[in-house]
Amino acid sequence: MKKSKAITLVLITGTVLLGCERDARNRYASWDDCVKDYSDPTKCVEEKDERSSTSRYYYGPWYRGSYSSNPTYNPSVTSHRAAGVMRGGFGFHGGSFGG
Repeated sequence: MKKSKAITLVLITGTVLLGCERDARNRYASWDDCVKDYSDPTKCVEEKDERSSTSRYYYGPWYRGSYSSNPTYNPSVTSHRAAGVMRGGFGFHGGSFGG
């Protein structure tokens, strides 16, 4: 009985940890910088900053946090044009800003 509880605990813990990986996307101060990084205007979106009535930011597509150092998913790794990173977790595309 103890062995099966240990296996169940390991499986549940592994599943929870995999679910905790956070999605991220790059935030840009200008539309042009976003388009330069992704070479495709359809991958960039403009959003108003919820805390300010005048500030606007431009975001690239979502990618998994584990791909943050892979230029295929995060071209800002080599271009350094992104002004920040927006992160979300647990399948939720809201969250906190990080740098």
